Amino acid sequence: MLGEIRGTVRFKEPLSFYTSLRTGGTADVFIVPQDLDDVRHALSFADRQQMPMLVLGGGNKVLIRDGGVRGVVLRLEGCLSRAEFQGEEAMVGAGMGLSQLVRHAAGHDLGGIEPLVGIPATVGGALATNAGTADGWIGDYLSAVYFLYPDGTLGEYKPGPGPFTERRLEIPAGTVTVGCRLRLQRRASGEIQQDIKQRLKQKNIAQPLALAAAGPIWRDPPGASASRLIERSGLRGKRVGAAEISAKAPNYIINRGGAGAADVLGLMDLSRDRVRAQFHVTLEEDIKVLGE
Repeated sequence: MLGEIRGTVRFKEPLSFYTSLRTGGTADVFIVPQDLDDVRHALSFADRQQMPMLVLGGGNKVLIRDGGVRGVVLRLEGCLSRAEFQGEEAMVGAGMGLSQLVRHAAGHDLGGIEPLVGIPATVGGALATNAGTADGWIGDYLSAVYFLYPDGTLGEYKPGPGPFTERRLEIPAGTVTVGCRLRLQRRASGEIQQDIKQRLKQKNIAQPLALAAAGPIWRDPPGASASRLIERSGLRGKRVGAAEISAKAPNYIINRGGAGAADVLGLMDLSRDRVRAQFHVTLEEDIKVLGE
């Protein structure tokens, strides 16, 4: 089955190459599919070998532990990275980057999804976490999600009425999200470009975009800012090993070079404990911690 895959298949591949924090052990089997058929072959292999499968997108909201991942890791970035526009809707592959999607739509005089620009995630990763900003989350624009079952057949999920919140992507376990349909708005390309420029300017001010970093690490508690709580706890710039809480944006963690996942987890434990002790608030993770 693996021999039928036309894309990349590697064994014991270091996952630190594929996360923004540059940490993480190896994957037993690492697959970069070339097309939808490759995804089907990978799913079939994992199912028959009874191996767990992890789908990795842009790797910007993921911390892979130093022991790595037992099973199959499927990386979709670069695969399924096209969008097709029909009227005011877009059919988008799960491997397409959010910023790429926003700019591509603008070229067709289609907008409304500008709040997604600058978020370092693929569409598939964004769907898994309902990525976005206070101005708009990807679930706000969602009409349908498409996924593959282990037997290779295609399934569809349509959100019900009401707001699409985190953990509401109700697709069956063991499937792989391959794309979605989004609602857009007709808008002049020049207006969209100006909006994009302004939003990226604000993100450059607020986030350590040029570094090996990940974040936001924590969700904002009701009526509070996780970043502000960490800062008030005296942890701005705090280090464990080569991992550092960003002085610019305390809800981000930076790898200063050679940090392991254990260093990052140490900073996360410290932040959680200090904020709980000082403010009686328990921070909830906004980053996925995976592996052994």
